Amino acid sequence: MKQLVFIYLLVMALARESNAQTFSYDFTSGYDSWSGDFADYPVTDSVFYELAFTRTTLPAPLNTAKYALKITGNNHSDDLFLFIKRKVTGLLPNTTYTIKIEVAFASIAPTNAVGVGGAPGEGVIMKAGATLIEPVKQVDAGYYRMNINKANQAMPGPDMDTIGHVGVSDTTTVFTMINRSNATHLFTLTTNANGEAWICIGTDSGFEATTTLYYDKVTLTFSTNTTGIGEQEAAADLKLFPNPARELLTIIAAQRFCNNSFIVTDIRGRKVMAGKLSATTKINTAAFPAGIYLLHIAGAKDQAFKWIKQ
Repeated sequence: MKQLVFIYLLVMALARESNAQTFSYDFTSGYDSWSGDFADYPVTDSVFYELAFTRTTLPAPLNTAKYALKITGNNHSDDLFLFIKRKVTGLLPNTTYTIKIEVAFASIAPTNAVGVGGAPGEGVIMKAGATLIEPVKQVDAGYYRMNINKANQAMPGPDMDTIGHVGVSDTTTVFTMINRSNATHLFTLTTNANGEAWICIGTDSGFEATTTLYYDKVTLTFSTNTTGIGEQEAAADLKLFPNPARELLTIIAAQRFCNNSFIVTDIRGRKVMAGKLSATTKINTAAFPAGIYLLHIAGAKDQAFKWIKQ
């Protein structure tokens, strides 16, 4: 029986993987169309902030023959944003994807250390996200601000979510390679008519001194699977539409689910709402942030049914 369960899970995993497109960039031969920039600093202070972005080799003791994207800045504004971005093409047009962003980078920041204004490791928050418009800085009241909503420091925003910090370990004294990803809370985006999307990765700093990173590799996985964890049971006994939803999600439930209690959680497991199912249940999703949500129903064998809020 266990072997059959394993085979079923393997087949389902392969089926989901077949709906995925993966893009990997290691900067061996160039910038791979990635560019870097900075925001959240005064328009007149770029020299004072020591801002720099370039493609160069990794520092010792890492592989000094390997190229990476180096970005550095000295934070004097308590919120300096250092970011890299790229437009991804070749996707399906007008298609909703879940997006996994994996980042390998070198950092010298220690954890559990005292810093100016904030910690050099935990005080520098890494964020990543996807948008339809190009992420660019723009002038706002004498400061450069982003044209996308990334929120500030540790707070996640609608366009960029927190994926970790730049701290390596308590004993860090040299540049060390570490990894961050949004594997536990995938992003959701519907491509434009040309099958394009912009990816933005950056650090929001509360550490009021210099942060220097070397981006060694970025891997992006775009998946179109939206059938959910309970796809077999949902197909027969439960329908959620439209999926993705914008303002109203309708749930059509089989008789055996009627009067069962349910809860809705976000992809991180945080409860968003609760209720009781009827044959037709409507949920107003207008106030829900965009992302992936799970519908948990009592008596549904601990399965969860996935839906997307645009």
